[in-house]
Amino acid sequence: MSKQNRCLNEMPDVMTVLDVAEVMGISRNTAYELVHSKGFPKITVGKMYRIPKVRFAEWLNSAA
Repeated sequence: MSKQNRCLNEMPDVMTVLDVAEVMGISRNTAYELVHSKGFPKITVGKMYRIPKVRFAEWLNSAA
């Protein structure tokens, strides 16, 4: 199991942008750019973004 997968497994079922940044090893700003990209699995709640862990994992695996 890769370091990313271990980190992803430790995340809550609904992740924040900062959780995504941690899993991917990218900056907060880069994570926000990613969240705004077309096809990224996110739920918008007001001005907040939440990322379902299962859909994020699927997206991550399809991008590899």
